[in-house]
Amino acid sequence: MQKLFDLLFRPILMPRWWQDVFISIPRIICGYWLSSDFGASKFGLPWSPSEINLGLFEVVFWFPSDVSAYGGIFKTFSVFLAYMGAFSEGIGGIAFILGFQTRLFSFLMACTMLVAALCQQWDNGLWSMMPALGILWVSMFHLIIGSGRFSVDYLIFQKQNFRIGILSFLPIVLVLLMSGVQSTKIQTVTVQVTLPHKTPVSTIGVRGNDSPLNWDSDFAMKEVIKDSIYTAQFKINTGFKFTRIKFALNGDIELKDQDKRYILFDEKTTNTSYKAVYNLTQENKNDTN
Repeated sequence: MQKLFDLLFRPILMPRWWQDVFISIPRIICGYWLSSDFGASKFGLPWSPSEINLGLFEVVFWFPSDVSAYGGIFKTFSVFLAYMGAFSEGIGGIAFILGFQTRLFSFLMACTMLVAALCQQWDNGLWSMMPALGILWVSMFHLIIGSGRFSVDYLIFQKQNFRIGILSFLPIVLVLLMSGVQSTKIQTVTVQVTLPHKTPVSTIGVRGNDSPLNWDSDFAMKEVIKDSIYTAQFKINTGFKFTRIKFALNGDIELKDQDKRYILFDEKTTNTSYKAVYNLTQENKNDTN
């Protein structure tokens, strides 16, 4: 029991206290990035963006399907592995900041970041892999040395009480028991676009984030007034409160180098209407009035 207790909680201390402070900085920074951004966008935390509609400790709806796409064991255990990946980022980031169960979360984090680098970002090149690789190196380092003397783990180790060590797993188990996958519902979206000037139209369509839309091809729009007004209706199965789109005219996507259009779903129904002027945002329309 003592060996297990030491393995989990006993940090390797540096000769000087300021050295422990120095090596804690990457752990705390990585923990902040993970809990405030990377993890909070996948795992429901009190500071997760409200627009993504995540309940407390919920895993975002799209994550299991993304994990499944890696194939093999990822497809067989997609929900479980999505849980563990999102949990290791969201809760693991907080644990890194506190220096709590550092070796346990370092192991989980290293596994998650290895998958992110090799399966998710490999085809995008080394530069895209760097965030995952950077957190991987920090995790591997703390997997060996632990959290240092400025941490919750060190306080538990000083108590030399195995019962306290076992009880420290309780909040981790409770979070895992409370977690689940975000529920989704089908949103029906009707969009209408007006061309600002009479323009010959050979093709016009919608592109967007959510299936059946994508950013590589048009979802065809129907003619209301030739070369002037066009409309389309599509259904999105999502847990979010919004979707993002752009219109494409004759193969050219509007709003070059500008943000995508943001459509906030109607909270009272599952039917949302959106009207726009091609290549003109609402802010630009206000400026011209």
